[in-house]
Amino acid sequence: MIISAGTHRASGPTTSESATSDSLKQLLDLQRVDSAIDRLMQRKADLPEQRILDDLGVQLEDAKVAHAEKKAELDEIAREQSRFEGEVQMIDDKIKHESNRLYGGDITSPKELASIQAELDALRRRKNHLEDQDLEVMERREAVEAGVSSLAEQVAELERRVLEATEARDKAAVEIETELAEKTSTRAAIVPELSQELLETYEELRPKKGGVAVAALEGGVCRGCGVSLSPVALDVMKRESPELARCENCRRILVRV
Repeated sequence: MIISAGTHRASGPTTSESATSDSLKQLLDLQRVDSAIDRLMQRKADLPEQRILDDLGVQLEDAKVAHAEKKAELDEIAREQSRFEGEVQMIDDKIKHESNRLYGGDITSPKELASIQAELDALRRRKNHLEDQDLEVMERREAVEAGVSSLAEQVAELERRVLEATEARDKAAVEIETELAEKTSTRAAIVPELSQELLETYEELRPKKGGVAVAALEGGVCRGCGVSLSPVALDVMKRESPELARCENCRRILVRV
C-alpha cells in the first residue's frame, strides 16, 4: 500500500507537495548521514579500543598485586636468612671463644676441659643444623627471586601494552570526533534544503524505526526491511510519483534509487 502524508498547514506546503523527487533523494542522503552519525556515536560510547585498554588495566593491576606479594615473600625470606646467618656468626664467635679456653693452657682441670669440649661439640651440631636451614632458605630465595623477576617483566610488558592501547584509544577517539564533525557539517548543509513538513515527518518517524525512517527502494525491495513490495504498490508508485510512499511492511519512507 502507498501512503501519501498530505496534511495541509497554513504555514507551508503539504508533505506530499513538498516530497519532490529531488527532496526525497536529499532526505535519503540525510538518512544516510544520520545513520553514519548513529554508528559513530555508538562506537564512541563502546570503543573496542577502550575495552582492550580496560582488560589490560585489570591484567596490569593483578600483575602488580602478584609482584608486590612475591616481593613481600622475598623480603620475609631475606629476613629469615639474615637471622640464620646472624645465629651462625654468634655460634662461630662462641666456638672461637671456647676453643681458646680449651687450648689456651689456662684451664688444667680434666673435668672442666671435658665440659668445654662437650660445649664445643654441641655448638658445632647447632651450627650445622642452622647452616642446613640457611641452605634451604637460600634455595627458596632463589625460586622466589626468579618469580619476582618474572612478575616484574610481566608488569613492564603490560605497562608497555597499556601505553600502546591508550594511544590507540586516543587515536580512535580523535578519528571518531573528526568524522562526527564532518557528518554533522554535511547534515547541517542538507537540512535547510528540506521542507519543514518533510523534515518533521522524518524526525517523528526516525525514533519509531530504530533510527531509520527512510529507505532506498532498489529492484522493488525495501532496503529498510528487505521485503519486496507488491506489484500493485510498485505500480502505484510509478503512476503517482513523486508521492511520499511508505513500505507496505516496515512503514518506512521509500525513495527510488
